[in-house]
Amino acid sequence: MKIYSEKDCGESISLDELKQHLFKMLCALDEFCEKNGIRYYLSGGTLLGAIRHQGFIPWDDDIDVNMPRPDCEKLQRLSEGLIAGKYVLVAPNCGKHYRANHWKLYDEDIIIANSIQGTDKKMHYHPAFIDIFPIEGLPATEEENKKHYDAMTIPKKMLGCTDGSLFHGSSVPAKIFHAVGRPIVYLTGKKRYFDRIQQIATSIPFDEADHVGVMMTNIHTYCERVVKDEYIPQIDVTFEGRTFKGPAGYDKYLTQLYGSDYMELPPVEKRQSHHGFTIYKRKK
Repeated sequence: MKIYSEKDCGESISLDELKQHLFKMLCALDEFCEKNGIRYYLSGGTLLGAIRHQGFIPWDDDIDVNMPRPDCEKLQRLSEGLIAGKYVLVAPNCGKHYRANHWKLYDEDIIIANSIQGTDKKMHYHPAFIDIFPIEGLPATEEENKKHYDAMTIPKKMLGCTDGSLFHGSSVPAKIFHAVGRPIVYLTGKKRYFDRIQQIATSIPFDEADHVGVMMTNIHTYCERVVKDEYIPQIDVTFEGRTFKGPAGYDKYLTQLYGSDYMELPPVEKRQSHHGFTIYKRKK
């Protein structure tokens, strides 16, 4: 994919229109997975939306999918990086201009403009996407699991040193860490830290583990760990009037992430998007 900029932004569109595009991407992914025997699961807020609202959480603005790492690799191999002839699948740390620790499925017809954290003027432009988080093998005990997740903290924070403004909106220790870490990352190269994250994540093979979970989200960590045999069987869930796949162990998974009262709506003041961006159609 090319680097996108303000010059690529055409007509602005609404959040509802963005959701329609994301939903079409999800349908295409579902059809490809169904045809090729690839396991996937609605996850995070998307799964919560399916269970509680039978669709998007009204104030949500993205779609998340979990997929066993072997299935992620199968998806990449069989699709050759393109789904439904238009959606671009990018593997971890493989995007030339847009890198991540997990797979992303992009729709280049829609451009999103994000203000870079801590700045008012500098903007980051990228295509709309669905996050596809690999489900990894995890340790057998909770104590080992915490150590396993904690091992990712430093490389993730080092990569974070290169994001956003250095001196805005963070604690003094964080500013010091960024000030020291940023030149180190630029000197040694980002690839070193991306590779370390992947090395940790794949150190316990999915097929050999009794416990599994996603390691690439920054919102949840230890609570992602589930019993594989309870989680992995697929069930049908309804999302925006269509059937998709969810995990058989969705209740325990959602309870771990959101609490036992996850079916109750949060207070009105918390019913807002976590993201702030402007959405455009791409100029043709």
